[in-house]
Amino acid sequence: MQSLYQRDLAYIHASAFEALARGAASEIVQRLRRAGTRIQRVLDIGCGAGPLTAALLEAGFEVTAVDISVDLIELAQARAPKAHFIHASAYETEIRGHEAVVAVGEPLTYHAEDADADRLLGSFLQRAAEALPPGGQLIFDVIGLGEPSLSGRTWTTGDDWAVVVETSENQAERILVRNIETFRRAGKLYRRGRETHTVRLFDVRSLCDQLASCGFVTETARSYGAQQLPFRRHAFFATRTGAAV
Repeated sequence: MQSLYQRDLAYIHASAFEALARGAASEIVQRLRRAGTRIQRVLDIGCGAGPLTAALLEAGFEVTAVDISVDLIELAQARAPKAHFIHASAYETEIRGHEAVVAVGEPLTYHAEDADADRLLGSFLQRAAEALPPGGQLIFDVIGLGEPSLSGRTWTTGDDWAVVVETSENQAERILVRNIETFRRAGKLYRRGRETHTVRLFDVRSLCDQLASCGFVTETARSYGAQQLPFRRHAFFATRTGAAV
C-alpha cells in the first residue's frame, strides 16, 4: 500500500480532523463496559494521532494501538504514552489476546488499488471471530454505497496549514479516490505535499451477513451515540456469540 498520512498530512489530521474519534469515544467506552464479557485489552486499529487511544486508557483499558502511518504513531505516542503501538496494516495485525477491537474513522476501507478488498476484510472478520471471546466486541465503520455522491472538492485551513481534497467516486467499481494536496508553513514559506488515498466502498447488508456467518450479532447505526457520522458512513457494533465459526 502507498505511504499514507506522511508528516504534514499527519500534522494536519491531528490539528483539525479528530472530532469523530473524540466524539465516538464516550459511546465506545460505554459499550465496552456493558459487554457480556469482561473487557480489559482493546486493539485500536487506525489509531491516528491517538484521541480514542487516550480515551480508552483513561477509562482503564489496556490498549494496543495500530496505524499504517509512522508519523501519526509518533503523535499518538506523545498523547498516550502508556499504550503499546504497532506500525502495521490492520490486515497484518495479530488480534488474539484482546477482548475488543475498534476501528474508527474508516481504517478498514483503505486498500491498495489492486488489492482484493473483499477478501482482506472477510479474512479480518474471520480472524476477529476466532480471536475474540464470547461477548467480545468488534466496533468499526465503513463508507457504504448509495447517495449522495461523495465526488467533489473541499478545502480547509488552519493557522499554519491548508489542505485541498479532490474526491472522485466510482460506485460500479466500489472505489473512492482522494487526491490530497497539503500546504504547511516552513519558516517564511509553505511546503507543498501530495498524497492519493484509495478507499473501498462496502454494501452494509452484505457486511452484516458476513459478520453473522462469522459468529457475530451486529447492530448498525449512523452515529456513535451523539456523534453523528458523515454522509454514507455506517457504524457496526458486533458482539461475538458463543456459536462455532
